[in-house]
Amino acid sequence: MKLGRTIVICLLFALAIAVYLYRARIDRDILAISPDEVSRGFSMEPGEQVIRIEIRNPAAGTALTLEKVRETWRIVSPVNSLAEQQAVSGLAVALRFASQQTRLRAEKDWAEYGLEKPGMEVRVVTDKTHESTLNFGAASPIGKAVYARWAKERGYILVTPELKSAFDVSLYTLRDKSVFRTPMAEARKVFVEMGPNAYEWKKDQGKWYWIEPVSNFGREMPPDRMELVFRGLDGLNVKKFLDRGDRSDAEFGFYVIHDRIRVEGDPDAAGGGEVFNFGNEVPLENAYYGKMESTGDVILIDRVRVIKFLDLMKALEKDEAARREKSREQK
Repeated sequence: MKLGRTIVICLLFALAIAVYLYRARIDRDILAISPDEVSRGFSMEPGEQVIRIEIRNPAAGTALTLEKVRETWRIVSPVNSLAEQQAVSGLAVALRFASQQTRLRAEKDWAEYGLEKPGMEVRVVTDKTHESTLNFGAASPIGKAVYARWAKERGYILVTPELKSAFDVSLYTLRDKSVFRTPMAEARKVFVEMGPNAYEWKKDQGKWYWIEPVSNFGREMPPDRMELVFRGLDGLNVKKFLDRGDRSDAEFGFYVIHDRIRVEGDPDAAGGGEVFNFGNEVPLENAYYGKMESTGDVILIDRVRVIKFLDLMKALEKDEAARREKSREQK
């Protein structure tokens, strides 16, 4: 699992725990001061699923829309891209918690709560065709909480600062940064060409075999070694997404492809395969240009990760040479 993705998951897990604990504390402390509860206009029922989330930040002038399509979250605006599934699922959990919070009667104008002109608005749509917008306001002077309000409701709710912060995210944070998504179980061929180095493995009847380099042709690749290859591929994630504008492939160094990685999927599985092309080096970013053929996306990929992957390929080649020599000596 990538470090960045691990951090995101840990943060969202911490958020879920924090929401759970603070929810009980906020309900207890605030209701002791103001026990009045007003009617709810929006509350998610057990089993009800969030299928669309729109995050708008009026102050920053940004907007981001996510949709759940066949159990998979995608960003549909301002770009069309696969989303980080765990991250968006965490946002859906946070919205469920917020929909179940105790509603408190507003004793002052909404401006006093920072809710007349909300600093952030999150619209949610569920599979039961319910929809509403959660508006975030100012920090509460009582306890560690933030004022929030579901649109058109007469009351407000109190949420944790962590819950509000969860929605203050960048497009990059929520965008899936995987370069290769084909799991080892569904792959049938892996081809790596980087400079003078070429490596290829093919799966036949459940077993992996070396194709290149020629010196290893036909030799079986141990499962634990092949797992290292896929772990290495998993580490080649997106450092930065680029807006290519009117720039041609030649400007990125894609006109003559010398370095590429191709992963072919099982014909019976979805996806089919993936091809990633390396372009010119970008010294100021310590990265290389890269292009994913399936989407046409141009990205920056970390140079250190690329070198680490190439070192792994060389180590596996050296390991196989040692195994080949040992096998020869035992004959």
